[in-house]
Amino acid sequence: EKTANKSINTRNRELFPTIDLQEWYAQYVIKPTLTSLKEFQDRDSGWALPRILNLTVNVNKHNPLHAGCHVKLPQEIISKKAAINVRSKSNACFAWSVVAALYPADSKSNVARESSYPHYNTVLNLCNIEFPVTLKDITKFEHLNDVSVNVYGIGEHEQKTLNVLPLRLTDQKRDRHVNLLYVQGKNNVGHYVCIKNLSRLVSSQLSSNKRQKYICDR
Repeated sequence: EKTANKSINTRNRELFPTIDLQEWYAQYVIKPTLTSLKEFQDRDSGWALPRILNLTVNVNKHNPLHAGCHVKLPQEIISKKAAINVRSKSNACFAWSVVAALYPADSKSNVARESSYPHYNTVLNLCNIEFPVTLKDITKFEHLNDVSVNVYGIGEHEQKTLNVLPLRLTDQKRDRHVNLLYVQGKNNVGHYVCIKNLSRLVSSQLSSNKRQKYICDR
């Protein structure tokens, strides 16, 4: 009887603290492994799997919140009309998104233009804050400006729909509070946008009911 050791590899996947580990493991480890095994056995190879020898898990530190230039939002997010994507050619998308939340543009202005808002240098304290802003810098920014900031990211659900997930929740919600959405474009370029209506952004994840929902962001 001929035997051989075969290996099945899966892709790297993001795993955040807020994700259900069992669901993530079933979707990204068990499911692709069983699919690859079935494809291998269906190729008229004659091989059969008697046992699994070992499972190796490689863990890499991932810091997605290093955001810079303008990125186009997924159409699914655009259609909700719940986020403001300020067009900026610099790495200051974090600052512009915060300004868009704290100093909303008037109804006649183009909310995507920098000119619709006061310049961030005139209304924000950015002492020792470097662009592009990373996750670890936000706590310092909160203390400097007496503002609280939550950051949400986009994950892909099993049904290929986009889910909005919390990436960073503030320790203390303040009177001036900002919700930001972090998105990644091509070549893993990251970008912050202002969330103007969190309930509208995530409501379809919670229920198919069309009634308005109110989400607690802390």
